[in-house]
Amino acid sequence: MAQYPQWSYSQSRASMFDECLRKYYYHYYGAHNGWKAESADEMQVRLYRLKQLSNLYLVFGDLAHRMCESAVRSREEGKDKPREHFLEQTMRKLLNQAYVESMDQEQWRLDPKNRVMLSEMYYGDDTLYDRIATIKERASACVGNLYQTLTWEDLYRASTDILEIEKWDTMMLHDTRVYVKMDLLYRRSNGNIVIVDWKTGKEDDFSDQLMLYASYVREHYRVPLEQIELRVEYLLTGTHREFTATEEDILKVEENVGRYIVEMRSCVDDEYYNRPKDVSYFTPMPSRRACRDCNFREVCSERAV
Repeated sequence: MAQYPQWSYSQSRASMFDECLRKYYYHYYGAHNGWKAESADEMQVRLYRLKQLSNLYLVFGDLAHRMCESAVRSREEGKDKPREHFLEQTMRKLLNQAYVESMDQEQWRLDPKNRVMLSEMYYGDDTLYDRIATIKERASACVGNLYQTLTWEDLYRASTDILEIEKWDTMMLHDTRVYVKMDLLYRRSNGNIVIVDWKTGKEDDFSDQLMLYASYVREHYRVPLEQIELRVEYLLTGTHREFTATEEDILKVEENVGRYIVEMRSCVDDEYYNRPKDVSYFTPMPSRRACRDCNFREVCSERAV
């Protein structure tokens, strides 16, 4: 097993880099090899466990994506679409399972990668029950809106060829492996390729992420930008936004990725091995919003309170 993690780039990595450099270090470097309890030091093991913490919003987002995937795969296999009641009951059952599993810290400590531990329960957050109520409302809304989306209308009323569903892919940019994961990718009968991103929270600007996806699709599927359609489906509100990418958009996002890569590489002492500089180089960036939900607040003395 490598002493240091393999170097790569993703949009989620860039987001954490912006949020807090200390959190970035803990997640991508400090926790590395922490699963090897027999050889890793105590801090590595501890950081690895904390890295695996989830929260209600993340669990719900993952379940909602699995719901969408299940419905799309049923269509692909020629089966009836899952009933809304079934989808909502399944999501509630799995959310409850995550809650129950999180009550057993000892079992989680033994297998943190494969067991769920909600950070709200691990840290005893007073937001837990308010969040549970919010998630229940969101589950009903997202399930109710799924079959009303433009994407669903496309899949059932038009001749479409599904290309990818929830699949990790990579592309090379600036000599770096860049990870992308599109929720759904399909081709229309006119040859256009549609990139769909399901969102379960409030509306926000995800255009950079979509432009990166467009860059990947153009390269991988050998289609011009004018044949690539970008769509965000906001399941919570039942609305959507559509984009098209221009050469200028692609150049801008690729240049932005390049800037992140340069800044991230400045944090390592050895680019070949991806050996990080000392933890003290990774300056904490405390804020009440970020620190409130940070997985690593247990080990960080710089957190905002």
